[in-house]
Amino acid sequence: MTVKIKLFGTLMNRAPATDGTGIVGILEVDGGRVQSISDILELLNLREDEVSHLFVNNDYSGPKRTISDGDTVAIFPRDMALLYKWYFSKKQ
Repeated sequence: MTVKIKLFGTLMNRAPATDGTGIVGILEVDGGRVQSISDILELLNLREDEVSHLFVNNDYSGPKRTISDGDTVAIFPRDMALLYKWYFSKKQ
């Protein structure tokens, strides 16, 4: 399964193999092991309390949201929390 990962804000500095744009890139992940955003966070060594907003294919999502082949996952840090709070409703 392939998933595109984008990190924003301070998380860009902690990501492996970014080019300064926050795009981690297309990751080949084991579909048996990686099934949700929480699994992606674990793979990137990010704790849930370090992130504020998660998006899958531009839909505001929660950490339990399942991912599929070809999805794009965007991860925003805590210090950007207010940026989206009033504009999006979360899809679980």
